[in-house]
Amino acid sequence: MFKTILVAVDGSDISRRALEEALAVARAMQASLHAVHVVQTGAYPILTSNELEPPDIARQALLDSLEREGDRILAETEGQAAAAGIQITVHKHRGHPGASITALAHELGADLTVVGSHGRGRIDRFFLGSVSSYVADHATSTVMIVRG
Repeated sequence: MFKTILVAVDGSDISRRALEEALAVARAMQASLHAVHVVQTGAYPILTSNELEPPDIARQALLDSLEREGDRILAETEGQAAAAGIQITVHKHRGHPGASITALAHELGADLTVVGSHGRGRIDRFFLGSVSSYVADHATSTVMIVRG
């Protein structure tokens, strides 16, 4: 029986399916549900590299855009959960998605971590495919990988 579920959301169709699965399990198990969106700063050298450092304004503009997108995704997630009659707690982190997801799952004491098998675009599929692999390899909880 699962008591605490964490689902990773990125705004992709697979992520929405992962959320649907997490909502169904949370309802069936009467478990608490948490969602996390990770602003993947490591995928953008402008945010992590000191070589040929761009002006601070360009770096901040990109980070602000990624943060706003994360806020939009989490607001959508809250809306989907509310429509399903499930209470959800949302979290936004920055950094490596796999490490952030597994760290939060551990911190929450999650029994189940739900992730999509890949992300939005071809490049994101590589990154998020590696994220689902990372989570499966490093999580201390049961992991559900939702395929498209």
